This record gives sequence, structure tokens and C-alpha cells, in this order.
Amino acid sequence: MAKTVSDIPCGRLAGENYDGINRYLGIRYATAGRFEYPQEITAWEGEYNACAYGPAPVQESTYFPADPEDPANHYPHEFMRGVECSYSEDCLYLNIWTPENAVNAPVLVVVYGGGLVSGMSQSNEFSGDEFARRGIITVTFNYRVNVFGFAYLKELADAEGKAGNYGYYDQQTAIQWVRHNIGALGGDINNMTIIGQSAGAASAEAQIKSPLNKGFFRQAIIQSSAGFTTMLKSKDNREAEDKKWREVYEQSGAGNIEAFKTMPAEDLYRVFKEVSAKHPIAFCNAVYDENFAGPAKNKPVDTKVMYSITSEDVMPAVLYFMGKGLAKSQSALTDTYAYYFCRQLPGDDKGAWHSSDLPYVYATLNRSWRPFTPEDYDLSNRMIGYLERFIKTGNPNGGNSPEWLPVNRSGRYMFFDVNKQGMHRIPLLHLIRETVAGKNLGMQ
Repeated sequence: MAKTVSDIPCGRLAGENYDGINRYLGIRYATAGRFEYPQEITAWEGEYNACAYGPAPVQESTYFPADPEDPANHYPHEFMRGVECSYSEDCLYLNIWTPENAVNAPVLVVVYGGGLVSGMSQSNEFSGDEFARRGIITVTFNYRVNVFGFAYLKELADAEGKAGNYGYYDQQTAIQWVRHNIGALGGDINNMTIIGQSAGAASAEAQIKSPLNKGFFRQAIIQSSAGFTTMLKSKDNREAEDKKWREVYEQSGAGNIEAFKTMPAEDLYRVFKEVSAKHPIAFCNAVYDENFAGPAKNKPVDTKVMYSITSEDVMPAVLYFMGKGLAKSQSALTDTYAYYFCRQLPGDDKGAWHSSDLPYVYATLNRSWRPFTPEDYDLSNRMIGYLERFIKTGNPNGGNSPEWLPVNRSGRYMFFDVNKQGMHRIPLLHLIRETVAGKNLGMQ
């Protein structure tokens, strides 16, 4: 790899150049104390060396790592084999892949999933290489999760009376940093797409609906959680959230809010782990505020949306109906496209599990233990071709590929499999069976 240096509004940025791609890793985009809102980085001194990923957010694998070589640990086995990383509350770093000599290139912003309790930008399923080769700048970033990103207590309120949603504000600050700096790296801030899967999908949907990002995103790709944000009606849940998180506070033994803010991270996480395990439904979610859980989240936006489910997804029938609701809501302003990923992945009998489409989308099949075939690589190439056109133009169609019709007008999904592609109706009975009796891999 050769060194590449660029001047951006924040200062001089040094990265690596290879195969026609410039890559910048571990750029600090914000700072934040515990239970404080992020402050965007606007300048640095000297040359910033962006050649290594920044720390991942504190999460389960920080203190209770699962062996990624053991197939029983499904997601570590799929996405963390060979990954070495550090963990820190100081985790607000992003990564950029650009085409060499980019000019007005579309920008793709990636939000990872993990139930808002785990996840990181440096796991094996993510890479910006392929999209950069296709002329698209790709950005991934870390944001705070679990107790560090989504705790809510009245005593944590800032000077404006606001508390909670720290992880969502991290995401939005990363978006702002990109808008302020990506033009100097050849990006077009007037053609930005946000993409996320699972909790990253719900986050992407929350971000396009947020008044803080009005007009920022022309496209959004929402994978395996479309409609989750929109279909849940806006309501003030602050009392309920305070009651729920107060159990964490009381179990911590901190005694006062300042001690809670400063107790060792491991102690705080262990208490969160113990308390949240008692709750059958996801513990971390958005708390009511005007930016992420207010009335705006239930309204359509003029962002063009592509959404997806997989055939053995988490509660796929529920995801199907939520996505259908989002498409209906959005149809007042714009078309919506939908795909159904049904490739039964080789190597075991788990099928097209929750997030199994990600290595196809980011062209990272070669990082997997699975015995992928040439047909799998062809499927990945076909999927990325559609996404490339959608990211660039808002329409996935082009070339000699089968026509992809909007789901809000056709009622059909684009099916992706090694031996099947084209517009078809969803096999709803299969989704119902998977929802009731399937493995539901990925349930938090």
C-alpha cells in the first residue's frame, strides 16, 4: 500500500492507497463523556494518521468474549473470526473508502446492527472496497451501544432537559461530520444514501425521519427491520424508560448520579447485563424526544427507500408486515423497492438467516468459513449491481438485469437466490412458519 494525503476542513488526513482506492481508517469524528452528547470534531493539529480502526464500543464481547472458532457461537463464528480490536467508551471513530481521484461521487453511510447492544464497524461483513471500485464513497462508523448509548434517567438530563438516545446522536454527529468533510474527498453531499441492517436498519429509518437530517439523504436501504420506527406510533415513554433504567441505577450501588457516571465501565456493564437479561423484549430503544421518537418519525419523507427481508429472518412475517406498512406510508411521496434474500447458505442448514445477505452486499464472501460457490459470487455481483444503481440514481434498474418494480405499485419483491431472480410474491405461509417455529437467529 502507498500513502495518500488529503486536506479536508478538519485538517490534513493521511490514509492508504491500493487498487485504485483511498482508505482512511479510525478518524475521530466526535468526543463524548459518559451520558453526554457528542461534540463534533472540527479541526486537529498536524497530520492525522488514519491507517487503523479505532476502538469498538464497550459491549458483551469486551468482557465475555465468545470463541469465534466455535460454530455454536453463531454471529462471532460468522463475522468475528480473525478480527482483532480494542474496546473503549471513547469509540467515536469512522472509516472512509473513496475511489481514487473521486469527483462528485455518491456517498454511502453504513450503520451496523446488533440490537443497539453490540456491533462494530470493523467486523468481517463490512468493507467499502467494492463500492469504492464502483465509484461510490463508503463510510462506516462506531457509535455507543447498550447502557453507554441508550440509558435514560431524569437525573442525566443536560442543560436543555434532554437525556438518552446517546447512540442515535452519535450516528447523527457522524452524518454531520461526513457532510462537513466528504466534499474534500470527492463526495457529493447532495447524493447521500444511508444503509443499515436490523438495529442499523431501525437507526437508518430513524435518521431519515429525524428533522436533524431533513433533506440529507436521497436514498435509504433498510434491511431486516423496515417499518419498525415508522409503524410504532409516537408516544412519550420517558416515565416508562426512567422506571426501567432506574433498576440498573439502583442495582449498581452507585448511590448518586455522579458515582453512576464515573463507576468502572466493566462494573456498569455487568449490572446492565444482569438487569436486561430479565426482560424478554429488547432492553435498549429510543426514548421520546423531538429528534428521534417524536411525531416526525410517523410521517413519510421524500427519501427513496429500498428494504429487505431474508427467508429465515428474525420473525420474518412481522418484518414483512412492517415493511409493507412503511411502503404504504412512503407511497404518498415516492416509490419503494423491496428484495427477498432466499439463498440457503452452504455449510449448514440455517438457511438465509438474519443478516446473511450482508457478505453478498459488501462483497466479503471471501472472509467467511462457508464453502461459497461461483454461483454465490455471481449472486453477490448481481445484488451489488442493483444497489449500485439505486445508490447512484435512486432507481435500481439498468443494463440487462431483470426489471425491479416498486413494491408499492406491484406488490412484488425482487428475489435473490443463486438459481432464482426476478419479481415474485412473498411466500407468506413460509414466513409465518419461520416466525412461529423457526430458529429466529439474531433475536436479542
